[in-house]
Amino acid sequence: MKSKNIAILYPKSQFSDVQLQRLLGLGKVDFIQSVSGSSLVKCPKDTELLVVNPDIFGGAVKAKSRLLQLLDTLPNIKYLVLSSSDSSFLDLDYCRQRGIIVSSVPFCDAESRAEHIIALLLACSRRIIINDRRTYRRKYQPEPGFEIRGKRLGVVGSGPTIERVILLARAVGMTVYAPERFDGAIRRPLEHLLPDSDLLTIYLPNNEQSQKFLDKERIGKLRRGMIVVNIGNREVVDERAINEALISRKIDTYCFEAESMGNSPLKGNEFAIMLKPFSTYTKETIERNQEAMVDNIDGIVRGKPYSQMEL
Repeated sequence: MKSKNIAILYPKSQFSDVQLQRLLGLGKVDFIQSVSGSSLVKCPKDTELLVVNPDIFGGAVKAKSRLLQLLDTLPNIKYLVLSSSDSSFLDLDYCRQRGIIVSSVPFCDAESRAEHIIALLLACSRRIIINDRRTYRRKYQPEPGFEIRGKRLGVVGSGPTIERVILLARAVGMTVYAPERFDGAIRRPLEHLLPDSDLLTIYLPNNEQSQKFLDKERIGKLRRGMIVVNIGNREVVDERAINEALISRKIDTYCFEAESMGNSPLKGNEFAIMLKPFSTYTKETIERNQEAMVDNIDGIVRGKPYSQMEL
């Protein structure tokens, strides 16, 4: 086993005593806890293995450029260990060109994401968020919601998160449609799933194939009054088209995660509910992520990279 120069973009206090003992036995370890304002994150020049937490850069959106700036200052960098299964902030081409090996946390957040999706489906169907925000604006005009028991949920996506969404939706009495084969879901082609569902959740990967998956044509096929929840890649939805559908009430509510509205056409539309990306922020997910991160680091130092990504 050859020890490494390790920099961890996490506060030392977040690791258990057992985890710290494992880490400190793997080489020289520096914990970088926080930065102020727009200051760049700084790591020792001899860093070979970097554990990346996008929160230290101000979130996933800001992390993309700031991580590149940091990596440019690290001539010896050979390994990146991510803090979750989310690699959207990572420039994979850059890592490939520099020969950097990347390990991610393998779906430790599936349960928290799935529960969050169900919570948002309930919140939107019962008008909890919209009515609450109207109250704070002193424009309280309560609207009746509806019960999700007996309703039909369309799910588009794959992986452990979608598997858990299906099981949880079934547990509260929903019928679930999916274009792929899942236990507990009725397999239905997309052209039938869209008009036959009362609610829709999308959880697709961040790639070219998924860009603007929900476009104007597909939105036109949706059942009137549809609720759409998307806590994955924001780019899978054509925001201009869905804004028009919200205005016409073709779509009842669109709920999604993002760092900010920016110049989105959805800005100012109260039926477009943007939430900061905190769907995986649970004690259990944090604990599982940290244990998996330590396993990844240990595996790399011992010459057996764990959960290595294909670049």
